[in-house]
Amino acid sequence: MDWNLRLLGIGAGIRSLGNALYFPFLALFLHNALNVGYLEIGFIVAGVGLVQLPFSFAGGLLTDRVGRKNLILIGLASEAVATLGLAYAFELRSLSGAISAAIVGGSITSASGAAFSAYIADFAKGSARTRGFTWFRIGFNAGYSAGVTMGGILVTSVGFAWAVGLAAAVVGGGALLMFVGLEPSPYDRALRSGGITEGGTAPPAQKTPGRSLRSSLSILARDRVALQVAIGFALAGLMLGQWGVTFPLFVHNVLGVSYSLLGLGLALNGLVVVFGQSATTESVIGRRHTSIFILGLGLTAVAYLGLGAAGLFGLFPLVVFFGAVFVLTIGENLLAIPSTTLPSNLAPPGEVGAYNGAFQTIGGTGFLVALVVGGAVLSLTANPLLIWAILTVPAIPAVVLLRRAARGIRPEADRA
Repeated sequence: MDWNLRLLGIGAGIRSLGNALYFPFLALFLHNALNVGYLEIGFIVAGVGLVQLPFSFAGGLLTDRVGRKNLILIGLASEAVATLGLAYAFELRSLSGAISAAIVGGSITSASGAAFSAYIADFAKGSARTRGFTWFRIGFNAGYSAGVTMGGILVTSVGFAWAVGLAAAVVGGGALLMFVGLEPSPYDRALRSGGITEGGTAPPAQKTPGRSLRSSLSILARDRVALQVAIGFALAGLMLGQWGVTFPLFVHNVLGVSYSLLGLGLALNGLVVVFGQSATTESVIGRRHTSIFILGLGLTAVAYLGLGAAGLFGLFPLVVFFGAVFVLTIGENLLAIPSTTLPSNLAPPGEVGAYNGAFQTIGGTGFLVALVVGGAVLSLTANPLLIWAILTVPAIPAVVLLRRAARGIRPEADRA
Protein backbone atom coordinates (compact mmCIF):
# COMPACT_ATOMS: atom_id res chain seq x y z
CA MET A 1 0.00 0.00 0.00
CA ASP A 2 1.19 3.50 -0.88
CA TRP A 3 2.94 5.35 1.97
CA ASN A 4 0.56 8.29 1.60
CA LEU A 5 -2.41 6.03 2.34
CA ARG A 6 -0.63 4.71 5.42
CA LEU A 7 0.06 8.25 6.57
CA LEU A 8 -3.57 9.22 5.94
CA GLY A 9 -4.60 6.27 8.13
CA ILE A 10 -2.23 7.45 10.87
CA GLY A 11 -3.68 10.95 10.64
CA ALA A 12 -7.20 9.53 10.84
CA GLY A 13 -6.16 7.58 13.93
CA ILE A 14 -4.83 10.71 15.64
CA ARG A 15 -8.00 12.62 14.77
CA SER A 16 -10.14 9.76 16.04
CA LEU A 17 -8.14 9.55 19.26
CA GLY A 18 -8.86 13.20 19.93
CA ASN A 19 -12.57 12.89 19.24
CA ALA A 20 -12.90 9.73 21.32
CA LEU A 21 -11.53 11.47 24.41
CA TYR A 22 -14.89 13.18 24.84
CA PHE A 23 -17.50 12.52 22.14
CA PRO A 24 -18.76 9.09 23.37
CA PHE A 25 -19.50 10.75 26.72
CA LEU A 26 -21.04 13.92 25.31
CA ALA A 27 -24.70 12.91 25.70
CA LEU A 28 -24.04 11.77 29.26
CA PHE A 29 -22.44 15.13 30.10
CA LEU A 30 -25.35 17.06 28.62
CA HIS A 31 -27.86 14.97 30.54
CA ASN A 32 -26.13 14.48 33.88
CA ALA A 33 -24.14 17.75 34.20
CA LEU A 34 -26.25 20.30 32.31
CA ASN A 35 -29.62 18.58 33.04
CA VAL A 36 -30.60 18.45 29.37
CA GLY A 37 -33.47 16.02 28.70
CA TYR A 38 -33.23 12.99 26.41
CA LEU A 39 -35.41 14.50 23.69
CA GLU A 40 -33.63 17.84 23.94
CA ILE A 41 -30.25 16.11 23.52
CA GLY A 42 -31.50 14.53 20.32
CA PHE A 43 -32.72 17.85 18.97
CA ILE A 44 -29.49 19.66 19.92
CA VAL A 45 -27.17 17.13 18.30
CA ALA A 46 -29.44 16.76 15.28
CA GLY A 47 -29.80 20.52 14.91
CA VAL A 48 -26.05 21.06 14.92
CA GLY A 49 -25.63 18.27 12.38
CA LEU A 50 -28.42 19.63 10.20
CA VAL A 51 -26.57 22.91 9.77
CA GLN A 52 -23.47 20.97 8.75
CA LEU A 53 -25.14 18.68 6.21
CA PRO A 54 -24.95 20.94 3.13
CA PHE A 55 -21.24 21.43 3.74
CA SER A 56 -20.57 17.72 3.13
CA PHE A 57 -21.95 17.93 -0.39
CA ALA A 58 -20.38 21.33 -1.02
CA GLY A 59 -17.04 19.93 0.13
CA GLY A 60 -17.40 17.01 -2.27
CA LEU A 61 -17.94 19.36 -5.18
CA LEU A 62 -15.10 21.56 -3.99
CA THR A 63 -12.53 18.77 -3.62
CA ASP A 64 -13.06 17.83 -7.28
CA ARG A 65 -12.05 21.40 -8.15
CA VAL A 66 -9.40 22.48 -5.63
CA GLY A 67 -7.91 19.12 -4.66
CA ARG A 68 -7.94 16.65 -1.78
CA LYS A 69 -4.99 17.64 0.40
CA ASN A 70 -6.02 21.28 0.80
CA LEU A 71 -9.44 20.38 2.17
CA ILE A 72 -8.02 17.69 4.44
CA LEU A 73 -5.70 20.23 6.07
CA ILE A 74 -8.38 22.91 6.38
CA GLY A 75 -10.75 20.43 7.99
CA LEU A 76 -8.27 19.16 10.57
CA ALA A 77 -7.02 22.62 11.55
CA SER A 78 -10.57 23.96 11.88
CA GLU A 79 -11.61 20.99 13.98
CA ALA A 80 -8.73 21.61 16.39
CA VAL A 81 -9.70 25.27 16.85
CA ALA A 82 -13.39 24.47 17.23
CA THR A 83 -12.68 21.74 19.78
CA LEU A 84 -10.67 24.23 21.83
CA GLY A 85 -13.66 26.57 21.75
CA LEU A 86 -15.88 23.69 22.82
CA ALA A 87 -13.62 23.02 25.81
CA TYR A 88 -13.87 26.66 26.90
CA ALA A 89 -17.66 26.60 26.54
CA PHE A 90 -17.95 23.49 28.70
CA GLU A 91 -15.62 25.01 31.30
CA LEU A 92 -18.12 27.88 31.52
CA ARG A 93 -21.00 25.37 31.38
CA SER A 94 -22.40 27.41 28.49
CA LEU A 95 -24.69 25.31 26.33
CA SER A 96 -25.11 28.11 23.77
CA GLY A 97 -21.33 28.55 23.51
CA ALA A 98 -20.83 24.83 23.00
CA ILE A 99 -23.47 24.73 20.27
CA SER A 100 -21.90 27.72 18.49
CA ALA A 101 -18.42 26.16 18.55
CA ALA A 102 -19.79 22.87 17.28
CA ILE A 103 -21.64 24.52 14.40
CA VAL A 104 -18.74 26.65 13.18
CA GLY A 105 -16.04 23.99 13.43
CA GLY A 106 -18.25 21.10 12.40
CA SER A 107 -19.39 22.81 9.21
CA ILE A 108 -15.83 23.27 8.00
CA THR A 109 -14.89 19.78 9.14
CA SER A 110 -17.87 18.28 7.28
CA ALA A 111 -16.69 19.95 4.09
CA SER A 112 -13.43 17.99 4.29
CA GLY A 113 -15.02 14.55 4.72
CA ALA A 114 -15.32 13.72 1.02
CA ALA A 115 -11.68 14.73 0.48
CA PHE A 116 -10.46 11.84 2.66
CA SER A 117 -12.51 9.31 0.69
CA ALA A 118 -11.57 10.79 -2.68
CA TYR A 119 -7.87 10.82 -1.72
CA ILE A 120 -7.97 7.05 -1.14
CA ALA A 121 -10.00 6.42 -4.30
CA ASP A 122 -7.37 8.31 -6.35
CA PHE A 123 -4.79 5.63 -5.64
CA ALA A 124 -6.66 2.39 -6.34
CA LYS A 125 -9.61 0.66 -7.99
CA GLY A 126 -11.49 -2.60 -7.50
CA SER A 127 -10.51 -4.79 -4.56
CA ALA A 128 -7.39 -2.67 -4.00
CA ARG A 129 -9.65 0.30 -3.32
CA THR A 130 -11.69 -1.79 -0.87
CA ARG A 131 -8.50 -2.74 0.98
CA GLY A 132 -7.33 0.88 1.00
CA PHE A 133 -10.50 1.98 2.77
CA THR A 134 -10.11 -0.95 5.15
CA TRP A 135 -6.70 0.21 6.36
CA PHE A 136 -7.96 3.76 6.72
CA ARG A 137 -10.75 2.46 8.94
CA ILE A 138 -8.29 0.39 10.96
CA GLY A 139 -6.17 3.48 11.65
CA PHE A 140 -9.27 5.45 12.58
CA ASN A 141 -10.47 2.83 15.03
CA ALA A 142 -7.06 2.21 16.56
CA GLY A 143 -7.14 5.85 17.60
CA TYR A 144 -10.75 5.51 18.74
CA SER A 145 -9.98 2.51 20.92
CA ALA A 146 -7.10 4.28 22.64
CA GLY A 147 -9.03 7.53 22.94
CA VAL A 148 -12.21 6.13 24.44
CA THR A 149 -10.22 4.16 27.01
CA MET A 150 -8.35 7.27 28.10
CA GLY A 151 -11.49 9.38 27.79
CA GLY A 152 -13.40 7.42 30.39
CA ILE A 153 -10.51 7.97 32.83
CA LEU A 154 -10.01 11.65 31.94
CA VAL A 155 -13.68 12.58 32.20
CA THR A 156 -13.78 11.01 35.67
CA SER A 157 -10.45 12.39 36.93
CA VAL A 158 -9.95 15.87 35.41
CA GLY A 159 -13.44 16.71 34.17
CA PHE A 160 -15.11 17.02 30.80
CA ALA A 161 -13.75 20.45 29.83
CA TRP A 162 -10.12 19.46 30.31
CA ALA A 163 -10.65 16.23 28.38
CA VAL A 164 -12.03 18.27 25.46
CA GLY A 165 -9.07 20.67 25.69
CA LEU A 166 -6.64 17.78 25.40
CA ALA A 167 -8.63 16.50 22.43
CA ALA A 168 -8.07 19.84 20.66
CA ALA A 169 -4.30 19.50 21.11
CA VAL A 170 -4.35 15.95 19.73
CA VAL A 171 -6.35 16.92 16.61
CA GLY A 172 -4.03 19.90 16.07
CA GLY A 173 -1.06 17.55 16.14
CA GLY A 174 -2.71 15.44 13.46
CA ALA A 175 -3.20 18.51 11.27
CA LEU A 176 0.50 19.37 11.61
CA LEU A 177 1.52 15.83 10.68
CA MET A 178 -0.64 15.88 7.54
CA PHE A 179 0.72 19.30 6.56
CA VAL A 180 4.33 18.12 6.79
CA GLY A 181 4.10 14.58 5.48
CA LEU A 182 1.09 14.07 3.19
CA GLU A 183 1.78 14.42 -0.53
CA PRO A 184 -0.80 15.59 -3.09
CA SER A 185 -2.79 12.75 -4.62
CA PRO A 186 -2.52 11.93 -8.35
CA TYR A 187 -5.74 13.89 -8.84
CA ASP A 188 -4.24 16.89 -7.02
CA ARG A 189 -1.18 16.81 -9.26
CA ALA A 190 -3.39 16.60 -12.35
CA LEU A 191 -5.31 19.67 -11.25
CA ARG A 192 -2.06 21.58 -10.76
CA SER A 193 -1.00 20.70 -14.27
CA GLY A 194 -4.22 22.07 -15.74
CA GLY A 195 -6.74 19.25 -16.04
CA ILE A 196 -8.64 16.46 -14.37
CA THR A 197 -7.65 12.88 -15.07
CA GLU A 198 -9.99 9.93 -15.09
CA GLY A 199 -10.13 8.81 -11.48
CA GLY A 200 -6.99 10.82 -10.81
CA THR A 201 -4.74 8.07 -12.17
CA ALA A 202 -4.78 8.38 -15.97
CA PRO A 203 -1.71 9.81 -17.75
CA PRO A 204 -1.72 13.48 -18.81
CA ALA A 205 -2.63 12.61 -22.38
CA GLN A 206 -6.03 11.39 -21.17
CA LYS A 207 -7.01 14.57 -19.34
CA THR A 208 -10.60 15.72 -19.61
CA PRO A 209 -11.86 19.25 -18.92
CA GLY A 210 -13.35 20.01 -15.52
CA ARG A 211 -17.14 20.06 -15.28
CA SER A 212 -19.25 22.93 -14.06
CA LEU A 213 -21.08 22.67 -10.75
CA ARG A 214 -24.37 22.54 -12.61
CA SER A 215 -23.14 19.64 -14.70
CA SER A 216 -22.02 17.71 -11.63
CA LEU A 217 -25.39 18.22 -9.96
CA SER A 218 -27.20 17.12 -13.11
CA ILE A 219 -25.14 13.93 -13.39
CA LEU A 220 -25.98 12.93 -9.82
CA ALA A 221 -29.67 13.86 -10.13
CA ARG A 222 -30.04 11.57 -13.16
CA ASP A 223 -28.24 8.62 -11.54
CA ARG A 224 -31.25 6.75 -10.15
CA VAL A 225 -29.23 3.75 -9.05
CA ALA A 226 -26.79 5.82 -6.99
CA LEU A 227 -29.67 7.76 -5.43
CA GLN A 228 -31.43 4.52 -4.46
CA VAL A 229 -28.27 3.27 -2.79
CA ALA A 230 -27.77 6.59 -1.00
CA ILE A 231 -31.36 6.64 0.28
CA GLY A 232 -30.97 3.01 1.38
CA PHE A 233 -27.86 4.02 3.33
CA ALA A 234 -29.81 6.92 4.89
CA LEU A 235 -32.63 4.62 6.00
CA ALA A 236 -30.07 2.27 7.48
CA GLY A 237 -28.61 5.27 9.26
CA LEU A 238 -31.88 5.67 11.15
CA MET A 239 -30.97 2.44 12.92
CA LEU A 240 -27.18 2.69 12.89
CA GLY A 241 -27.22 6.23 14.29
CA GLN A 242 -28.52 4.94 17.63
CA TRP A 243 -25.01 3.64 18.30
CA GLY A 244 -23.73 7.16 18.88
CA VAL A 245 -26.19 8.63 21.43
CA THR A 246 -29.04 6.28 22.36
CA PHE A 247 -26.70 3.34 22.97
CA PRO A 248 -24.55 4.92 25.73
CA LEU A 249 -27.60 6.53 27.35
CA PHE A 250 -29.43 3.20 27.43
CA VAL A 251 -26.43 1.21 28.61
CA HIS A 252 -25.61 3.59 31.46
CA ASN A 253 -29.05 4.70 32.60
CA VAL A 254 -31.10 1.54 31.92
CA LEU A 255 -28.60 -1.33 32.21
CA GLY A 256 -26.65 0.44 34.96
CA VAL A 257 -23.20 0.10 33.37
CA SER A 258 -20.68 2.52 34.92
CA TYR A 259 -18.74 5.19 32.98
CA SER A 260 -15.48 3.24 33.27
CA LEU A 261 -17.01 -0.02 32.03
CA LEU A 262 -18.81 1.88 29.28
CA GLY A 263 -15.44 3.25 28.20
CA LEU A 264 -13.95 -0.26 28.17
CA GLY A 265 -16.87 -1.56 26.15
CA LEU A 266 -16.52 1.21 23.59
CA ALA A 267 -12.79 0.51 23.49
CA LEU A 268 -13.65 -3.09 22.62
CA ASN A 269 -15.43 -1.70 19.58
CA GLY A 270 -12.19 -0.12 18.38
CA LEU A 271 -10.14 -3.22 19.11
CA VAL A 272 -12.46 -5.50 17.14
CA VAL A 273 -12.09 -3.13 14.20
CA VAL A 274 -8.30 -2.91 14.50
CA PHE A 275 -7.79 -6.65 14.73
CA GLY A 276 -10.83 -7.83 12.77
CA GLN A 277 -11.54 -5.40 9.94
CA SER A 278 -8.85 -6.70 7.61
CA ALA A 279 -9.95 -10.31 8.09
CA THR A 280 -13.59 -9.28 7.59
CA THR A 281 -12.72 -7.47 4.38
CA GLU A 282 -10.69 -10.38 3.01
CA SER A 283 -13.55 -12.78 3.79
CA VAL A 284 -15.96 -10.86 1.55
CA ILE A 285 -13.64 -9.85 -1.31
CA GLY A 286 -15.47 -10.65 -4.54
CA ARG A 287 -18.94 -10.55 -2.97
CA ARG A 288 -21.57 -7.93 -3.73
CA HIS A 289 -21.37 -4.71 -1.74
CA THR A 290 -25.15 -4.58 -1.42
CA SER A 291 -25.30 -8.09 0.08
CA ILE A 292 -22.49 -7.25 2.52
CA PHE A 293 -24.41 -4.20 3.70
CA ILE A 294 -27.61 -6.19 4.26
CA LEU A 295 -25.74 -8.78 6.34
CA GLY A 296 -24.26 -6.00 8.48
CA LEU A 297 -27.73 -4.60 9.09
CA GLY A 298 -28.94 -7.99 10.27
CA LEU A 299 -26.16 -8.34 12.84
CA THR A 300 -26.83 -4.81 14.11
CA ALA A 301 -30.51 -5.62 14.63
CA VAL A 302 -29.65 -8.79 16.56
CA ALA A 303 -27.34 -6.85 18.91
CA TYR A 304 -29.88 -4.09 19.52
CA LEU A 305 -32.69 -6.52 20.31
CA GLY A 306 -30.36 -8.43 22.64
CA LEU A 307 -29.79 -5.22 24.61
CA GLY A 308 -33.53 -4.68 24.83
CA ALA A 309 -34.11 -8.21 26.11
CA ALA A 310 -31.38 -7.81 28.73
CA GLY A 311 -32.97 -4.60 29.96
CA LEU A 312 -36.46 -6.10 30.03
CA PHE A 313 -35.62 -9.31 31.84
CA GLY A 314 -32.55 -8.15 33.78
CA LEU A 315 -30.49 -11.07 32.51
CA PHE A 316 -26.72 -10.57 32.73
CA PRO A 317 -26.80 -6.94 31.53
CA LEU A 318 -23.01 -6.47 31.70
CA VAL A 319 -22.34 -9.66 29.74
CA VAL A 320 -24.97 -8.73 27.17
CA PHE A 321 -23.49 -5.23 26.89
CA PHE A 322 -20.03 -6.52 25.98
CA GLY A 323 -21.53 -9.19 23.71
CA ALA A 324 -23.67 -6.58 21.96
CA VAL A 325 -20.62 -4.36 21.40
CA PHE A 326 -18.81 -7.30 19.78
CA VAL A 327 -21.71 -8.23 17.48
CA LEU A 328 -22.38 -4.58 16.64
CA THR A 329 -18.75 -4.13 15.67
CA ILE A 330 -18.74 -7.17 13.39
CA GLY A 331 -21.82 -5.72 11.74
CA GLU A 332 -20.11 -2.33 11.58
CA ASN A 333 -17.05 -3.92 9.94
CA LEU A 334 -19.29 -5.32 7.22
CA LEU A 335 -21.27 -2.10 6.78
CA ALA A 336 -18.11 -0.03 6.47
CA ILE A 337 -16.96 -1.88 3.34
CA PRO A 338 -19.79 -0.79 0.99
CA SER A 339 -20.34 2.52 2.81
CA THR A 340 -16.80 3.70 2.09
CA THR A 341 -16.14 2.05 -1.26
CA LEU A 342 -19.41 1.96 -3.20
CA PRO A 343 -19.84 5.75 -3.65
CA SER A 344 -16.45 5.97 -5.38
CA ASN A 345 -17.23 2.88 -7.49
CA LEU A 346 -20.52 4.39 -8.68
CA ALA A 347 -19.00 7.78 -9.51
CA PRO A 348 -18.26 8.75 -13.13
CA PRO A 349 -14.73 10.01 -13.92
CA GLY A 350 -14.04 13.36 -12.31
CA GLU A 351 -17.01 13.10 -9.90
CA VAL A 352 -15.56 10.97 -7.10
CA GLY A 353 -15.55 13.84 -4.63
CA ALA A 354 -19.05 14.95 -5.58
CA TYR A 355 -20.48 11.44 -5.14
CA ASN A 356 -18.76 10.94 -1.81
CA GLY A 357 -20.02 14.31 -0.62
CA ALA A 358 -23.55 13.52 -1.77
CA PHE A 359 -23.55 10.12 -0.06
CA GLN A 360 -22.23 11.66 3.14
CA THR A 361 -24.93 14.33 3.02
CA ILE A 362 -27.81 11.95 2.30
CA GLY A 363 -26.53 9.31 4.70
CA GLY A 364 -25.85 11.95 7.33
CA THR A 365 -29.50 12.97 7.15
CA GLY A 366 -30.46 9.49 8.31
CA PHE A 367 -28.06 9.67 11.24
CA LEU A 368 -29.41 13.08 12.28
CA VAL A 369 -33.00 11.92 12.21
CA ALA A 370 -31.88 8.92 14.25
CA LEU A 371 -30.77 11.21 17.07
CA VAL A 372 -34.21 12.76 17.37
CA VAL A 373 -35.99 9.45 16.96
CA GLY A 374 -33.79 7.82 19.61
CA GLY A 375 -34.42 10.60 22.11
CA ALA A 376 -38.16 10.51 21.39
CA VAL A 377 -38.39 6.74 21.85
CA LEU A 378 -36.44 6.91 25.13
CA SER A 379 -38.84 9.61 26.34
CA LEU A 380 -42.06 7.89 25.24
CA THR A 381 -41.57 4.34 26.50
CA ALA A 382 -39.74 2.66 29.35
CA ASN A 383 -40.01 -0.83 27.86
CA PRO A 384 -36.39 -1.73 26.93
CA LEU A 385 -37.28 -4.33 24.30
CA LEU A 386 -39.89 -2.10 22.68
CA ILE A 387 -37.32 0.71 22.48
CA TRP A 388 -34.94 -1.33 20.36
CA ALA A 389 -37.70 -3.05 18.37
CA ILE A 390 -38.89 0.36 17.19
CA LEU A 391 -35.36 1.56 16.43
CA THR A 392 -34.58 -1.43 14.17
CA VAL A 393 -37.64 -1.01 11.90
CA PRO A 394 -35.94 1.34 9.34
CA ALA A 395 -33.65 -1.50 8.30
CA ILE A 396 -36.56 -3.12 6.44
CA PRO A 397 -37.08 -0.45 3.74
CA ALA A 398 -33.30 -0.05 3.52
CA VAL A 399 -32.95 -3.71 2.53
CA VAL A 400 -35.73 -3.37 -0.06
CA LEU A 401 -34.09 -0.35 -1.71
CA LEU A 402 -30.63 -1.93 -1.79
CA ARG A 403 -31.96 -5.11 -3.40
CA ARG A 404 -33.67 -3.04 -6.08
CA ALA A 405 -30.59 -0.92 -6.70
CA ALA A 406 -28.34 -3.98 -6.96
CA ARG A 407 -30.06 -4.97 -10.21
CA GLY A 408 -28.86 -1.76 -11.86
CA ILE A 409 -25.27 -1.59 -10.60
CA ARG A 410 -22.48 -2.69 -12.91
CA PRO A 411 -21.15 -6.05 -11.63
CA GLU A 412 -17.58 -4.76 -11.26
CA ALA A 413 -18.81 -1.74 -9.25
CA ASP A 414 -20.85 -3.88 -6.85
CA ARG A 415 -17.99 -6.28 -6.10
CA ALA A 416 -15.77 -5.79 -3.07
